[in-house]
Amino acid sequence: MYLKMSFISFVKDSLSKSDVKFKKLSIIAFIATILCIIIPNYTVLSPVAVRMLVIFISTMVCIILEVCNPIVLLLLAVTCASLSKTIDVKMGFSGFSNTVPWLLFIVLSLAKTISSSTLGLRLAYLFMKYFGGSIIGLSYSILLTEVVIGPLLPSNTARAASIGMPLVKSLSQYISCNVKNVSEKTIGTYLSFLYICGNAMTSGLFLTAMLSNALVIDVVEPLGLHVTWMSWFKYMVIPYITFLLIVPFILQLIRKTNVKDLSKLKVLAANNYEELGAINNKEKLIILVFLGMLVLWILSEFINIPIMTTALIGLSIFIFTGILNIKDILSSYGTFSSVMLLGLIISLVNCLIDLKVIDWFSTIISNSVCDFSKTTVFILLTIIYYFAQYFFTSESSKIMALFAPFLSAGIAIGIDAKVLAITLTAFSSASDVLGSYVCPSALTFYSSGYLTLKQWMYYGIIIAVCFLLIWYTYVWMFF
Repeated sequence: MYLKMSFISFVKDSLSKSDVKFKKLSIIAFIATILCIIIPNYTVLSPVAVRMLVIFISTMVCIILEVCNPIVLLLLAVTCASLSKTIDVKMGFSGFSNTVPWLLFIVLSLAKTISSSTLGLRLAYLFMKYFGGSIIGLSYSILLTEVVIGPLLPSNTARAASIGMPLVKSLSQYISCNVKNVSEKTIGTYLSFLYICGNAMTSGLFLTAMLSNALVIDVVEPLGLHVTWMSWFKYMVIPYITFLLIVPFILQLIRKTNVKDLSKLKVLAANNYEELGAINNKEKLIILVFLGMLVLWILSEFINIPIMTTALIGLSIFIFTGILNIKDILSSYGTFSSVMLLGLIISLVNCLIDLKVIDWFSTIISNSVCDFSKTTVFILLTIIYYFAQYFFTSESSKIMALFAPFLSAGIAIGIDAKVLAITLTAFSSASDVLGSYVCPSALTFYSSGYLTLKQWMYYGIIIAVCFLLIWYTYVWMFF
C-alpha cells in the first residue's frame, strides 16, 4: 500500500513539474473526441478524414494556446492519428522527404556566419553615419539595412535575432540617455515595430529573404506558374518599396517619439563604425560567398541550378574553410527544433491532402462565394487569408494549411491564377505585423518588453490597412 501511494505521489509531483498545461489539453482533447463522433453525420468527408481534420485543428489550437512545446504537440498529433488508424505512421513523417525542412536547416546554418560577424552592425552603422541625423533618417537606415541583408540571409528570424534586436536595443538605450524627455520604452516601441515592418516586407520582397517562400513554389508550379528570383522581385518591388518609403511617417503619426535632432547619433555611428576596424579576411569571404549565392539565385532560371543546390554550395564552402564548424551546426537546438517543427507541419498537411480534406475545404469556399463577383471574391479570399495569420504561429504553417485551398477556390470561381497567387504570396509575409505571436521574428521583439500585446494589435491593424490599400491599388493599376 505504501509503495502504491509513493508511486502515485511521484507521478503527481512529476506532472506538476511538467511544462504541459494539462487542463487546457484535456478540454481540447474532450471537444476533439466529441467532434470526431458528431461531424461525420453532417459532412461528405469520410470518418477517417474527419479525424485527421479534427486532430490538425486541435493541434493548431494547442500551439496557439501554448499548451506545451509545439514539437511535442505535433508528435502527439502524429501519435493520435496513427493509434486511431487515421494514417500510417510513415505518413506522419512524410514532410521530411520534402526539401524545404532541410533547406531551413542549411539556411539557419548559413545565418550563423553573419550573426557571428560584425557585418550586420557594420552595415547599419554605415547607413546611420550618413542618414541618422533625424528620426526619419534613422528609420530609413534601419529599413535599408534589412533590405540589403534580406536577399543574402534567407531567414527573417535569424535577421531579427542577430541584427535587428541588438541594433534596436542599443539605439533605444543610447537615444533615451542623450535626448531629453524620451524614455527607452517610447523609442524602443517605435524602433521595434519599425523593424518588424521592415522585416515582414523584406521577407516578401525577395524570394530568398524568407524560407517559407519556397513552399509557395511547390504549390504554384503544378499550375504552370514558373517562379524565379527575378520574376518574384518584379511583381513585389513596387508595392513593397512604396510601403517601406511611407511606413516611418505612418508610425510617427501613431507613435510620436518627440525625437528631432539626432546629430550626436551620426557621430556615434561613425565612431562605432571606425572602431570595428577594417573588414577582415573572414568577413570578406563571407561577403563573396553570399554575393555569389545571390548571383546564382538570380540566374537560376538560366543556369538551372535550384535554390537548394546553391545553399548547399555556400554551406560546403563555409565548412571547408572553417568558418562554420560542423559540430556547432549539429549541436544547435534551435536549428533542429525548427527543422522538426516545419517537417511535422508539412507531414500533417500532406495527410490532409491525401485524405481529400483540402479539396473539400476548397469546394466549400467556392460554393459559399460563387454568387459574388470575381472582384468581391478576390478581395474576400485574400483578406481572410491575410488576417488568418492571427490563428497561426508561423508563415510556414499558414502557407501549408491555407495557400493551396484558397488558390484552388479562387481559380474555380474564375479569378486569374497569377494575380491570386501573387497576392496570397505577398500576404504570407506582410501579415507578420499583426501580432506578437504570429511568427518567430515577432516573438523575438516581443521578448524585449518594448511592445505590449495591446499596442502590437493596435499598430498591426493600422499598418495592415495601409498595406492592403497599397496592394489593392497596385493590383487595380497593373493587372
